[in-house]
Amino acid sequence: MSLEEIFAFHRQDVGPVRYVEPIGGWVVTRYADVARVLTEHAVFSSDELRYSAQPVPHGSNPLLRSLSATDPPRHHALRRIVSQVFTPRAVSSLEPLVEAHVGALLAAAGPTFDLVGEVAGPLPVRTIAGLLGVEPVRWPDFVRWTEDITSFFGAFTADETRRTAFHAAVGEMRACFRAEIEQPTGVIATLARSGLTADEVLDFCALLLVNGHETTTTLLVNAVLCLADRPKPADLRPAVEEVLRYLPPTGGTDRFVTRPTTLGGQELQPGQRVVAMITAANRDPDVFADPHTFDPDRTANPHLSFGRGVHFCLGAHLARMQVRVALAALLDRPWRITGVDTRRSPVGVDVRKVALATNRRC
Repeated sequence: MSLEEIFAFHRQDVGPVRYVEPIGGWVVTRYADVARVLTEHAVFSSDELRYSAQPVPHGSNPLLRSLSATDPPRHHALRRIVSQVFTPRAVSSLEPLVEAHVGALLAAAGPTFDLVGEVAGPLPVRTIAGLLGVEPVRWPDFVRWTEDITSFFGAFTADETRRTAFHAAVGEMRACFRAEIEQPTGVIATLARSGLTADEVLDFCALLLVNGHETTTTLLVNAVLCLADRPKPADLRPAVEEVLRYLPPTGGTDRFVTRPTTLGGQELQPGQRVVAMITAANRDPDVFADPHTFDPDRTANPHLSFGRGVHFCLGAHLARMQVRVALAALLDRPWRITGVDTRRSPVGVDVRKVALATNRRC
């Protein structure tokens, strides 16, 4: 798939709320409707295990018990505790470490390298491992655990190979993080002493590992795709925000109706699934001027890529910082894209490889 085809695939127009039989839920695309779904947690819950009227074959996934799948009031209590990991001061203190990781990864890359496998994938793994105090020997396991956990959902749970890999990954991951709870210092041990149960600490670590890894990796890859063949932006901050709007790391997110309600003129019933299409909402012409054009200098940019309301992404600042640091280093050296390997997914396009050619000049 070419860059033009990738961009075209994400060109989604907004429309009325509609029920889509193959996915068994209501698809929401208008900015105002998506924002409402993301904000009104009392009506549109993140707790699939509690509210879904349909069986949840991936119910053993630890992400379904984590902060992102918990509603207030318990959500507020959990978030107050774990948010200490992501204060602006804490994130800023990690920037020198991120710069060192980026430098080491680029130094190890050859004149032609795979952005996904050699830079964008390893970077958040190293950052999260450093944040949690996990030794480098575990870094490859972080990647494998993420892949095995995220590939186990819906109909894929019937695949015996995926099921075996999933349970092995969850077991290994929990054992690794449980050992960290017993340490006298470190983020995980601190959280365990801050009022969280051991299971809540482990579920938060799983959320941080899986979502933090995938979001940052995809955002960095998408930024490189969007900025290819363009002059280096004078300010990377609005450029990263425009990547988040134009080619977001997450195409959509699920919510579950808790009580009868009306959305976009449609009557929704308790237990029904609602798919909030962030990709489409980010291109709503009622909110964004010239929505299908990538503008790295766009200023008014209230995109929904990190969510809204109580579930606004806790690690948004960390993801932005990592991508900004990596982009600055990449854009300081001439490079060009020589190949892209993609795979279709239910809500977008997964970019599996991006071949870059560079002259390694620093």
